Amino acid sequence: MAELRRLLIENFRLKANIGIDGVLPLNSHEKHYLKRVLRLRRGDAIAVLDGVGHLWEATLLGVDSIRLSSSLDCPLETQPRPKPLIGLAVVLPKRGFSEMLRMSCEIGVDIIQPLCSERSVVHIDKAKKSSRWEGILREAVEQSERLWIPEFRSIIHVSEWLKEKPSKASFAFASTRLPGSNDLQFWMMGIEQKIDQIYVAIGPEGGWTPKEQALAKELSCIDVQLGESIMRTSTAAVVATKLMVDWRRNSSLCI
Repeated sequence: MAELRRLLIENFRLKANIGIDGVLPLNSHEKHYLKRVLRLRRGDAIAVLDGVGHLWEATLLGVDSIRLSSSLDCPLETQPRPKPLIGLAVVLPKRGFSEMLRMSCEIGVDIIQPLCSERSVVHIDKAKKSSRWEGILREAVEQSERLWIPEFRSIIHVSEWLKEKPSKASFAFASTRLPGSNDLQFWMMGIEQKIDQIYVAIGPEGGWTPKEQALAKELSCIDVQLGESIMRTSTAAVVATKLMVDWRRNSSLCI
């Protein structure tokens, strides 16, 4: 299946619109993607994934529909969601957020939590931007051949996000110049395998305020650093994602 180009179609839409003959009508975006971007023709095969761990092979019937080669109950490939979940919480930067989404998705992030903070510099139309960002994630999933699309959550203030910390989660608060901060890699080496989620929170270009750092410490978040270099928010987010995904992969190999 690796040689087939991929098309992400949400599970709910597959269930609601597929016919008894396995034929699924395509929407305008999918028609454009298959015909104009991938330049596929009638009879060409593609891989269809639902973003929640399942993959089927399908045939392009024409410009308007595809037919799955097997029923929805019998996907060609099923993949459980990796555990623990890798979470990235990041204060929206002035530049680079879209590219950060793409790269963190390709690397393997599971949850993306956009944040605002006391030093936020970006004020956005949430609905408009959210639609664009979700499109970027879809494209990154198709390109990277993932079977799970990252969960993209609504924007929330960092103080509210910290107060909603799940009981079986480890949260790290990335800081650059905070004395006594733990190296992220060393800190992760001591994490128990029983956790369900691991998060690294990346602050704005101006850094976290003392009030935000105090609240994070009060709620059992660990101060970490990603290295000696001063990174942009978007760069730090990608670095943190790579380190967390590598930690999870190496930890699973040791079990």
